[in-house]
Amino acid sequence: MRCYKEPLIDRLRQFIRIPSRSSSSGGEEGVLQQLMASEMSRLGARVSVFGASEVSGFKTHPLCHGPKRNYDGRPTVTGEIGPMDGPSLLVLAHSDTVQIFQPDLWTVDPFSGELRDGSIYGLGASDDKWGLASMLTMIQAVRDSGLALRKRIIFASTIDEENGVGNGPLLLHLRGMQAEAALYLDGANMEINIGCLGGSNFYLDPIETLSSERISSDVACLADACTRFSKQRMPLFQIPFYDRNAAYDCSVQVRLDRTDSGPRIIMPFYTLPDEDAADFRSELEKVVKGALNNQASDYRGSYRQPWFEAALVSPETPLVKYLSASHSQVLGDPAKVTTISKQDSFVLTNHSGIPTVSFGCTRRFSGSGAYHCPDERLDVDELWDGFQITYGALCRWLEAD
Repeated sequence: MRCYKEPLIDRLRQFIRIPSRSSSSGGEEGVLQQLMASEMSRLGARVSVFGASEVSGFKTHPLCHGPKRNYDGRPTVTGEIGPMDGPSLLVLAHSDTVQIFQPDLWTVDPFSGELRDGSIYGLGASDDKWGLASMLTMIQAVRDSGLALRKRIIFASTIDEENGVGNGPLLLHLRGMQAEAALYLDGANMEINIGCLGGSNFYLDPIETLSSERISSDVACLADACTRFSKQRMPLFQIPFYDRNAAYDCSVQVRLDRTDSGPRIIMPFYTLPDEDAADFRSELEKVVKGALNNQASDYRGSYRQPWFEAALVSPETPLVKYLSASHSQVLGDPAKVTTISKQDSFVLTNHSGIPTVSFGCTRRFSGSGAYHCPDERLDVDELWDGFQITYGALCRWLEAD
């Protein structure tokens, strides 16, 4: 497999050099998606390219986030190999990245794909362009193997993940995607994620102009309240595969965002399976009123819609076992099977009936070099290990009865 390492690195660096940021108003994934389609076709896949306007019911679906945003020139791309009527595995990654946060703190060009000290630098290196590069390299490796495939593999490059809640998988769902399972190349820390938390954001917008000191004071009060509320909720996480979730002790958070229209307090929250949304809203709003007292009326509260849904796939799903075995073979230690925070994989699991397992190879969660942070980077060794683990799982699926 070593012969695929350099092509994998080159592909990732090439993709980083192509801006594909998304936002609440639209996105620029088009050029990268056309390249994905061209490369899939060159490697022998049966390619389909379709826009959101071609998918009936997308903009009116309850799960569609931002139906009025611009979807022109932002196609979804799929490429299939293997028999058209065989059992199918879906492998997907998203093509969009976040905007450039804190540009002054970047020490490299975010679109350089610079290779330095064993790491690849650039926006989207670990979220999620490593997944796109891995998919193409998988197609190449399967093609070069000369195997007569008994099963079908569907590779999908989606759009609008960073701002779209579940828009990318929703487009696949409404397009009629069918598969035995899905491998989502989006995650972190070499963990095998068999589910996700639900949740959304609660927004507090000042009704009238408030001083910076007042807003900072309110944020501090809310932060203390959120810490206490999160601790109260910790027993809810004492269920299999959610007890080690990264949000178990911080399931309600707060931050201040400076938007073009003024300051906004954002309260991200995470919910568990079977939690009633109305009950949670009532509890959260009581926490806000208790923290701000009479001053809560100075803010207009709203929720980001739609919410993410909690989802869980059985750990006995064959794909989970294939990933675990491949992880142990490549890294020499047992795989960690757990759940991730909010992720759009819930659409395929809950609505398409396709059990979706996610995996990512970056080992950093926060700070310089992490995804969504200045100097985002991915170590070459991590990239290579992540590719080998996921390709090994794919090969096991192909070989299984």
